[in-house]
Amino acid sequence: MVSKKTPWVHPFLATGFLFAASSMPAIVSAAENQSSTPEATPSTSITESQNESNENNDSVSKDVGFKFPEFYTCPSQPMEPIRYQAIQSKEKGPIRVYSDQAIREGDTAHLTGNVVVSQDGQQLTANSLTADNLTQSYKAEGDLLFTNQNFVVGADYLTYQAAEGSTEISNTRFHLYSNNGNGSAETITIDNNQLLTLSNSEFSTCPTNQRSWAFESDEIVIDRESGWGKAYNSVVKVADVPVFWLPYITFPIDDRRKSGILPPSFSNSDRNGRDVSVPYYFNLAPNYDLTLTPRYMTSRGSMLGTEFRYLTEASKGELFFEALPNDKDPDALGDKRWQYDVKHLTDIGDDWTTGINARKVSDDGYYQDFGGSLENSNQDILSQNLYIQHRSKDWFFRTEYKDWQLLNSPVERYTIAPRMQMTRFFEPDENGFHANIQTELTRFDKDNAVTANRYHLEPNIGWSHETLYSFFRPQLKYSVTHYQQEDLTGNVEHLTRTLPTASLDTGLYFERFIDGDDERYTHTLEPRLFYLYTPYEEQSEIGIYDTSLPTFNFTQLFSSNRFSGIDRIGDANQLSGALTSRILDSQGREKVSMSLGRIVYLADRQVQLVDTVGRETDKQSGLLAEVNWRWTDSIEFKSVIEWDDQTNNTTHGLVNMHYEPQPNHIINLGHRYRERLDRKQEEAELAFAWPIKDNWRLLGRYNQDLIENRTNDSFLGLEYESCCWAVRLVARRYLNIQLDSEGFILPGQEDEHNSGVFLQFVLKGIGSLRGSTTEFLEDSIYGYEDLLGK
Repeated sequence: MVSKKTPWVHPFLATGFLFAASSMPAIVSAAENQSSTPEATPSTSITESQNESNENNDSVSKDVGFKFPEFYTCPSQPMEPIRYQAIQSKEKGPIRVYSDQAIREGDTAHLTGNVVVSQDGQQLTANSLTADNLTQSYKAEGDLLFTNQNFVVGADYLTYQAAEGSTEISNTRFHLYSNNGNGSAETITIDNNQLLTLSNSEFSTCPTNQRSWAFESDEIVIDRESGWGKAYNSVVKVADVPVFWLPYITFPIDDRRKSGILPPSFSNSDRNGRDVSVPYYFNLAPNYDLTLTPRYMTSRGSMLGTEFRYLTEASKGELFFEALPNDKDPDALGDKRWQYDVKHLTDIGDDWTTGINARKVSDDGYYQDFGGSLENSNQDILSQNLYIQHRSKDWFFRTEYKDWQLLNSPVERYTIAPRMQMTRFFEPDENGFHANIQTELTRFDKDNAVTANRYHLEPNIGWSHETLYSFFRPQLKYSVTHYQQEDLTGNVEHLTRTLPTASLDTGLYFERFIDGDDERYTHTLEPRLFYLYTPYEEQSEIGIYDTSLPTFNFTQLFSSNRFSGIDRIGDANQLSGALTSRILDSQGREKVSMSLGRIVYLADRQVQLVDTVGRETDKQSGLLAEVNWRWTDSIEFKSVIEWDDQTNNTTHGLVNMHYEPQPNHIINLGHRYRERLDRKQEEAELAFAWPIKDNWRLLGRYNQDLIENRTNDSFLGLEYESCCWAVRLVARRYLNIQLDSEGFILPGQEDEHNSGVFLQFVLKGIGSLRGSTTEFLEDSIYGYEDLLGK
C-alpha cells in the first residue's frame, strides 16, 4: 500500500538523514581515501502524481526486505552496484517516501512495513520509521539499509535529533563498491560539526569468510572539514593474530597533506646489516614541506636524512642532506659520512632564469656503501653548478660557475670559475641564408696545475635549401680562440688559434607504399652525405681543460669536430655516408628502422688529445649499424654495432629485446660488448616479470660478466597478490666494486658482492611498506611498473 502524503515530515527527515548520508563516505575515507558521495539537496515536497508514485512504489517494493549482503568471494575487480543500487532520479529531485502503512498522531508520524526513503540515487529502507515534528527528530529501525552509488550500509537502528544536529546509527555493517572494502561498527555518530565517530569498528578488504587481515579500532574520529581522521587503540590482525598495535594514529581522508609518519622501509644486507628507515613528514605550509628520515644500520650506526621542498610563484627547489656522524665500520673511508643534493630554479622574468644544481659526497666510497645497486654504487662524477641565463629568439646569454667531484679517480677536473657565453642568432632570410655568432670567456682553475683564461669567437653562416625529397645545407664557420695560460711558477703564455671549417650536408628522401593485409605502410629510403674540411694546426701546447674524445656513434658521423670541447679542433678532410630505411604505418608511427653509416677519411688525422698518440692513418672508420624493430606492441628489438671490417672485429655492440604481450608480463634479453685499446667488456642479461599461477608472479634479473666470468647483479623475487593483501620477497646479490669513468673495473680490487633480502607487505586499504624494493625493480626491469597493492 502506498503511504499517505505527509509533506510536514520531509524537511527535518531529509535534513537529518541526508546529512548522515553525505557524511557516511567518511567511513570509506577512513579506510581507503578513495570513495565519496555527492552532497544531496533535500526537497520539501513531492511533485510526482499519485500514479507515478504507485509505479515507483511497486518497483521499490520488490527490492525491499532483503538482508545485508554477504560477500564471500574475492572479486577480480571492484563490484558494480546492481542489486543494491538505489532508484535513479533527477538531480536535486524530490524526496519520495513509501510504506505499507502510515499513521499520523498529532505531531508524530508512524510509517511501518517496507519503508523506503529515496532521493538522487540514495535510498534508505527499514521496517519502521517514526518522525516527530515537534522535536524535529526521527528514528528508523528494523533491517535498516542505506545504499548509494558508492557503498551499502546496514544497521539495526538510526536516530536523528535536529536540535543537536546529531545522528546515531547502531550495529552497522558496510561494503564499499570501489575496492570491496567491508566492515562493521558498534555505533556511528555524526554531530553538527561534521565529525563522524565509529566505535568498536573493524575494516578489511578481504571477503567476510576469509579474513586474512583486519584493522580494528576502539574509536575512529573523522573530520571531513579538515580532511583528517584519528584512530585510538588500533590493532592490525593478520589471520586473526595481532601483529601491529598503535595507541594513536592520524590519517588522511582526502588529498590534503598533514604532518605524520610515512611508511617505513626495511632491508638486510652484508655491508650495512639490518637497515630500517622511518620517514617523518612535516607539512609546514601549502608551498613548502620537510621530510626527516632517521635511518639505523646495525653495521654502520644512525643516519639522518633531510629533504626540504619549496614552491613559490617564481621559484622551486629541493634541498637534500643526509649524514652518518659516526660510521662503526672500521674499513670505512672516514667515520663522518655525508652527501648533499641541491636543486633550485628561479624565473626572474623577461626570459631570464637562474638556478643551482649541486651534488657532493664526503668520500669516494659513499655510494659503494649506501648506493644500493651496481649502478648507484659506481657513480663516478658529481657536479656543482650555479648559473644565470637569458634565452630569446635573437639572443642567448649564460654565466655559470661549475665544479666537479671525481670519485675513485687519481686526477681532478678543472673548475670553471666562471664561464660567460653569448650567442647572437640571425633569422633565415627569404633565400634560406642563416647565421649566428658565438662568443665565450672561461676561467679554468685547479690546485697545483696550470690555470688558464680562454677567449673564443666563432661566427658561422649557412644556407639551407630543402624540398619534399631532398635537402642541401652548406655551412662555413671560423673559430678564433685565445689562451692565457699560467704555470705554477707564475709564467704567463699567450696562444692564439684560428681555424676555418667548411661542411656540406645533403640527402635525399624516397618513399613508396606497401599494402599489407589490413593496412597501408610507407617504406622510405634516406641516403645522406656529409663532407667536412678543417685544416691542420698544431695545438699540442694548449692544455686540456674541458675536452674529451666521445664514443663513436651515429652523431659523430655528422659532427663538425671529433672532440667534445674546443681545446682541440680536429683536422678533417672526410666524407661521411649513411643510409636509413624506415617502415611507417598509416598513423606515421615507426615500425622498423635500419641504418648503416661510416666515415671515409681523405687524409690522416694529426691532431690528438694527448701528444703520446701518433697520427691516425686509417682510411675509414668502423661500420656503424643500427636496427630498431617494433612491428607489434608486444615485441621491441634494438641493436647497435660498430664493426671494423679491416680486422673483422666488433669494437662496440648492443642487442636488446623487450617482450611484453600484456602490461607487466615482461621478458628482457640483452647483450653488450665494448672494446677500447687492450680492454674488453662483455655482459649478458636476462630480466623478467611474469605471472606463474593464479595470483603468483615471479620476477628477477641476471647480469653476467662474460669476460671475468662473474655475476654483476642478480635478484629473484616472488609476489603473491589477492584482492585484499599482497606480499613480495626479493633476494639480491650484486657486485660492489669500483669502476672507472668508462665502466671498466679499477685494478687492484677483489671481487666483493653485497647481498640482501627485501620484504614488502601490503594490506590493501591501509597502505604498504613501500620504497625498499620499488625503485630498484623499476630501474632493473625495463618496462616494469610496480603496481603491488594498487
